[in-house]
Amino acid sequence: MEINFYGVRGSCPTPITAREYKAKVMHILEHASQTWKGKKNKISLEELYDSLAPTLQRNIGGNTTCLDFTSTKGNHFIFDMGTGIRELGNSLAAKAFSDGLDLNIFMTHTHWDHIQGWPFFKPAYSPKVNINFYSCIKNLQERLERQQWDENFPITLSAMASQKNFHCLEEYEPIQIKEYTLTPFPLMHPGSCTGYQISNGDKSVLFCTDVELRENQLETIQKWNKNLTNCEILIIDAQYSSEESEKKIGWGHTSVSMAVRAAEILGVKKVVLTHFEPDHTDEVAMQIIEDEIKGNAHKVEIIIAYEGLKLSVN
Repeated sequence: MEINFYGVRGSCPTPITAREYKAKVMHILEHASQTWKGKKNKISLEELYDSLAPTLQRNIGGNTTCLDFTSTKGNHFIFDMGTGIRELGNSLAAKAFSDGLDLNIFMTHTHWDHIQGWPFFKPAYSPKVNINFYSCIKNLQERLERQQWDENFPITLSAMASQKNFHCLEEYEPIQIKEYTLTPFPLMHPGSCTGYQISNGDKSVLFCTDVELRENQLETIQKWNKNLTNCEILIIDAQYSSEESEKKIGWGHTSVSMAVRAAEILGVKKVVLTHFEPDHTDEVAMQIIEDEIKGNAHKVEIIIAYEGLKLSVN
């Protein structure tokens, strides 16, 4: 399977500010000037780009949560409908309106940052598209309808021409859809939230956005360990520093250090940190991650999610 990250920001969309953009450009120009002097202008633009720090090569991105798991047969399993789903929809639009598509969308919960991209998902307007929604939310259709009442949005849910089917899942009850087996499980988050284990053969990924894990709640992770086995990758909320986490008890999000610790308890090979705080610039987010993990020999590979990241699970 291939995992494509279309939105990794938490809470609200966060476009890059003019100040942050200028700071990045200035850092790039300074780096270029020093590098060209040292290399006596004998360096290509591609080599110069590769020599930049990760925060200068790309932005973490300002779109809210949306991931696309694509199977080897080209089937799409979409997780959450934050603003990142608009770009995913743009990439699928041509096929949606020509040949048609069968899509599967899995919802963790319906806080705004996880549903606000849906009305801008172009394939949803094609009569040739069939969309199956899966969640542990009994009234998911009603919630999406309310988001598109005419005082909120000009187009109603029913006016979107795609065929829509809603399926309610039970926690820890696996469901087989084409090549994948998916198991929903509860996450600690205000208003409730669902995580998913996505399995294909002996390869398995845990998606745990919007979860609050603390030292006194490690039994939650132990329960995951008992019920969700053979996981290679954990994709998890890492919105806060440890200091911020202590000030925002009950807000429903996890610190970087606790996210990494959860991965180590679960015994996964890789942990992908996501759902970044909107008030953190890329530089601040990266510094927090560095501060939270330094000084420890971690048993897991730490990956920082960004828009455009692609991970293959073979």
